Amino acid sequence: METSHSHHLEIHSNSYLVKIKPEIKLISFFFIILSIAFLSLENNLTTIIQAVIVLSLLKVSKLKFNTYLKRLSIDIPFILFALFLPFVSKGNGEILTSLFNISIYKTGVNEMTSILIKITLCVTLAIILTATTSNIEIIYGLQKLKVSPLLVSIFSFAIRYIDVFIDEVKRVRVSMRSRGYSEKGFRTLKPLAFASGALLIRGYERGERVYNSMISRGFKGTLELKEREFKSSKLILLVSIFSIAVSTLDWFIT
Repeated sequence: METSHSHHLEIHSNSYLVKIKPEIKLISFFFIILSIAFLSLENNLTTIIQAVIVLSLLKVSKLKFNTYLKRLSIDIPFILFALFLPFVSKGNGEILTSLFNISIYKTGVNEMTSILIKITLCVTLAIILTATTSNIEIIYGLQKLKVSPLLVSIFSFAIRYIDVFIDEVKRVRVSMRSRGYSEKGFRTLKPLAFASGALLIRGYERGERVYNSMISRGFKGTLELKEREFKSSKLILLVSIFSIAVSTLDWFIT
């Protein structure tokens, strides 16, 4: 399988990260995300170090700041969830302050801070990875890391057909509007529900047709990709090891 198809998140640039082997990027970013997930926020220095690592990678990626902010909007649901924690997460019951006679708990504030920092840093790393790595390179990297061929195939088809499904939704919306549909009020939800159901059925039928077509052409559940040339980089591996070491030392110190 050889294709130049790239996903809509990819940004072609002369960034240093674009030229690195995808398997190195995947394993390095995984370790950095893992170190951030288990990061203790009691030590401000370790938090600052992890933030500097992520911001440095963002700088090296040469991703435009406006594009970064747009993609960071996926962080909004987590932010909304975190904002409620100071009011509902009591912990040991210690009250930090009150707002309009509503108690704000210290445990909730700490949990909110932890979620906001960790989620933002991890989402930023995901944005950097998708901006500097095409979908075919991600699949290539997963194969090099000896990930299950079945998972690699599922991931590959998901990337490809999510874009197809998005295009199908856009065509359906244009068709509905051309027939006088207007997204106003609860009454308009009924035709939207019918359209959503039709899309799901159409997607299932298309998937079945594609699968039968691939089987008839000799598909055995694995994707065969041609060898590609990328640059090896020990620097990003050292950065990920340093990130893990910082979090590990922080746990032993605290």
